[in-house]
Amino acid sequence: MAGKTLSDKILDAHALDDDAGATHRRVRIDALLGHDATTALIADAFEERNLKVWDPDRVILTNDHFSPPATAERADISNRFLAFARNCGVKHLMLDRGICHQLLVESPLCQPGGLIVGADSHTIMGGGIGACATGMGSTDILYALATGTTWMRWPETIKVELVGSMPDHCSGRDIILSLLQQLGESGGQYRSLEFHDLTEPKLSQDNRFAVSNMAVELGGKFGLFVPDEVTAAYCEARDGVPPSGLIRPDVDAVYERVVTIDLGAMRPMVAKPWSPANVVEVAELNETPITVAFLGSCSSGRLSDLREAADELQGHQVDPGVRFVVIPASVEVFKAALRAGYVESLTEAGAIFNHSSCGPCGGIDKGVLGATDVCVSTSNRNFRGRMGHWESQTYLASARTVARAARRGRLAPDLY
Repeated sequence: MAGKTLSDKILDAHALDDDAGATHRRVRIDALLGHDATTALIADAFEERNLKVWDPDRVILTNDHFSPPATAERADISNRFLAFARNCGVKHLMLDRGICHQLLVESPLCQPGGLIVGADSHTIMGGGIGACATGMGSTDILYALATGTTWMRWPETIKVELVGSMPDHCSGRDIILSLLQQLGESGGQYRSLEFHDLTEPKLSQDNRFAVSNMAVELGGKFGLFVPDEVTAAYCEARDGVPPSGLIRPDVDAVYERVVTIDLGAMRPMVAKPWSPANVVEVAELNETPITVAFLGSCSSGRLSDLREAADELQGHQVDPGVRFVVIPASVEVFKAALRAGYVESLTEAGAIFNHSSCGPCGGIDKGVLGATDVCVSTSNRNFRGRMGHWESQTYLASARTVARAARRGRLAPDLY
């Protein structure tokens, strides 16, 4: 019998039936994640059916899209969501604490080998510590919230080998943009992307989260890093105890294909409008003046991103023609950045800090784009109109590239 991939092993361990030949199988979940914008959609249906949450201790709900609400309509949505969460007795109601995906990986509910569903596509970021985490529509989330189960099809797996040593000026953002350049938006459609970190030194946990987060831009169902000593150290620092076990794929596991990325040859990358897969090296860009720089979102906005931006801007100023918006991914990240001095450094350089939330990433608030704006952003999508006006333009890049462009006032081939 052929060996099993990491996602095969995790799904097998969560299966509630023995019909391995079925197209879809019922599985139990370990945790469920929801935010205000999508969870509010199921509140009425859930309560009208007099349903109960299967396990209030295993649910994380947070108001991250409308935090704080910018309009009366969004305040009503937020209040409906909060009332629903409180009525359900959910233990982990994270009120104004940050973006749900960041809060998930800050929680002990997100464990290597776990199966997690969420009411948002970027739930996939839990794969950064070796969990099968995936987003679902609101109807599927309603069922999972009531039963603690769902149905899944076992995905084929693409093995992604990361080798070599990454240059100091590159990050996980450049890795995933490089993979998008190779495979395209549908290159991982309903696939499990299984990342093997064979680099020296190993990638940091923040970099792994950045890679897993945007695996869904490839169409991925899961984006898992094979757990290792980095995973164990992260979980132990977070939880106070090491993880109970680290599942690994079999050495003879069968993969649909194998992709190898040599990080030693990595260059800073950027995705041009209007696709995350419209990727080129920064050195291949035409000189492009920008009006907005954004550092934030669940794809980035972590401590290492703020550190890189602060390093780039130390002793310098943001170009006077650029609005540089910074939104830490969570309040915990913001507090750590305060202690480290990054907030002061970036503020002195001319950056604007906003409360930890989704903000302009989804064109919600706190820095949305106008018709003539050209933005370089650490967010995960740059589809037309995603961050604001239909005519605005968004380039996706790493935190370091965003900071350099903010300082220069433009994207340029000689940025590095």
